[in-house]
Amino acid sequence: MPELLFYGGIALMAVSAATAVIAAVVFRVTKKRLNARLEAEYGKTPQ
Repeated sequence: MPELLFYGGIALMAVSAATAVIAAVVFRVTKKRLNARLEAEYGKTPQ
């Protein structure tokens, strides 16, 4: 039984790490699209 909890925890950590990587990629793509849309509508922001 303890082995099941140990390996289950490792599997859960691997799944959550993979999900975090996928979420980071999705957010980066979404950010690029949103910035392009906002720049097209409102122009470049002054810096």
